Amino acid sequence: MRFKNNLSLKNKQKFISPYQLWNSSLEKNLKSITLDHNEILNSKEGLLKWLKLLHYKGIAIVKNAPIEKESAFPVLNRISHTRQTFFDTPFEVINIPKPNNSAYTAHALRNHMDLPWFENPPGYQFLHCLVNSAEGGNSSAVDGFAVADYLKKNEKEIFETLVNTPLKFRDKDYTQETIRNFHATAISLTKDGDYNDIRFSVATMDTLDCNPDIMEKVYKAHHRFGNLLHDKKYQINFRLEPGDIFSFNNRRLLHGRTEFDPNSGHRHLQGYYMDRDEIIGRLSYLKK
Repeated sequence: MRFKNNLSLKNKQKFISPYQLWNSSLEKNLKSITLDHNEILNSKEGLLKWLKLLHYKGIAIVKNAPIEKESAFPVLNRISHTRQTFFDTPFEVINIPKPNNSAYTAHALRNHMDLPWFENPPGYQFLHCLVNSAEGGNSSAVDGFAVADYLKKNEKEIFETLVNTPLKFRDKDYTQETIRNFHATAISLTKDGDYNDIRFSVATMDTLDCNPDIMEKVYKAHHRFGNLLHDKKYQINFRLEPGDIFSFNNRRLLHGRTEFDPNSGHRHLQGYYMDRDEIIGRLSYLKK
């Protein structure tokens, strides 16, 4: 009986989300999400600050990292091991001939998450800037949880459609002659009603696979969601400099870039993935 009463009291407590939502006003205070590479590498306090930014705000920019290839491993290993994917680790974000992915071009990239066709997409992504001398190629980011929160409070029918109707995400790689797909909702929630995942990528979203009776409603909801995910009210813009590591929650933030001119200079980033459990676990351990 005592256990039952304790459990009942706990369940009566109002759930408070740990997430700190943000919008375009963050662009005026990028220093609040910026920290130095050596601070993380050489102190528990620096590592803890990085982890808190990643977990609560979903974004951090590490400055003054080395600019040699694969030189982000030491600071990432302060958290945990990286997650290997078929892209290899690190993966290259660079303009190449005959690309099999839009990231390997100089074209603009709309705000998106990486690998939405995975059953379990990587929780966090780290983009390490080695060179960025080309004209253009500025980065963008938007807090998908903040956009979802707006819809929940102001456009409930659209929010419910995004939460309840799975989409089909599809990837076709001509170099491997394979097709991979997965169905998932654009917004998923925890048992407490908090935000868990945002899945959005125009480039990998397949044709709608839903009941024809609701197709128009689903189109309308995703069109609205896509517009808000590129709205100036929510998006921040910044330029990565050599030695920067753009770190973010891949299942919360959408990221993109403007077009760049490969004839004007060179742009080379290396990317790393890490599972969300690694960040949460390390943060919990250090906070003890």
